[in-house]
Amino acid sequence: MAYLATLQLLIDAESESAATVMSSDIARQFQADGQLLDWRVSDARAVNDTVRDSIGNETYVSGECFGEYIVVSTTKRPQDASFWSNTYGWTAYDLATRFDATVADLPKAVQHESAAFFLDRGPASMLAMVSAR
Repeated sequence: MAYLATLQLLIDAESESAATVMSSDIARQFQADGQLLDWRVSDARAVNDTVRDSIGNETYVSGECFGEYIVVSTTKRPQDASFWSNTYGWTAYDLATRFDATVADLPKAVQHESAAFFLDRGPASMLAMVSAR
């Protein structure tokens, strides 16, 4: 039996091309062992600043780059207007737009404001975070 599996890797590399080369090297090793029949590297994209910063300051926790990120105002705002929605603007947590870790730029509508991507850790944690500001 044969299976086609999609694999995502978070690679600490200097460039997208270097990440592609490293991914190819990993695949070649598995192919040489006979465990991998065929492969291709189809995409290598930069991750957002939140992930890059956590890698740089050695606080990255395994799995964080595969979660959803939300844009949170970094200035004091009411809880029901602290999270960004591409549809509604500043809004409540449950209406916030979710982004993956490869969305590197804040939405244009909030680029002039104090905001940042945060890993969505669930409503209780996110609401506690904005309340603590």
